[in-house]
Amino acid sequence: MITPDYIERSNRKTLSLSILKDGKIVVKAPLKMKDSVVYDFVLSKQNWIEEKLEFIHENRKQFDDVVRYERFLLYGNRYTPIYSDVKKIETDDKFQLIIPRKTDKAKVLKTIKSWYKKCAKEVLGKRLKFIENRIRIQSTGLRIGDSKGRWGSCNSRGAICFNFRVVMLPPDVIDYVIVHELCHIVEMNHSKKFWALVEKFLPSYQKLKNKIKDYGFLLSLLNEI
Repeated sequence: MITPDYIERSNRKTLSLSILKDGKIVVKAPLKMKDSVVYDFVLSKQNWIEEKLEFIHENRKQFDDVVRYERFLLYGNRYTPIYSDVKKIETDDKFQLIIPRKTDKAKVLKTIKSWYKKCAKEVLGKRLKFIENRIRIQSTGLRIGDSKGRWGSCNSRGAICFNFRVVMLPPDVIDYVIVHELCHIVEMNHSKKFWALVEKFLPSYQKLKNKIKDYGFLLSLLNEI
């Protein structure tokens, strides 16, 4: 029998079930609900849970080298890390991530994370401006964040925050994330109007919306740094 990894109890009235990026099963339940009711609920969702866990397992296997930090994603491409006499991290056309030889091996992941953030600020800033001009929706500011659960966000003032890991995604998915957040400036929700606006600028948004799910595991990378 499949059992939940976490049961979060609160003053809510209903049960809900979710599966985290790492495969952990989380159930949210009312404070006084009996455990037997919670477990019966999980059992009723067993087929759905098994399908989701199988997807996560297969996806992890496909990107095993990335999860193990043996290679690093940039714009959807995998780069193999090598050490050389360079002053700062670089990439080349052989899909190599060239790291300064003097980098402390114990801090190499921290160095790579910092590089990702700088890359995200530069690349996403330029791409955001390009798309803003194309779709005629303007943000009021840009920040690069390190969220554990989302690719981006937009506040009520029209300021956008992108997860630095967005630069790991393929270019078409990066554009989807940017358009998605810009559309929130007009529609601060996920209503039919919101998705209609996204579709106006990205007719293939549904395909990209599904595609980004394949990269959900990236949100848990470099979290420990």
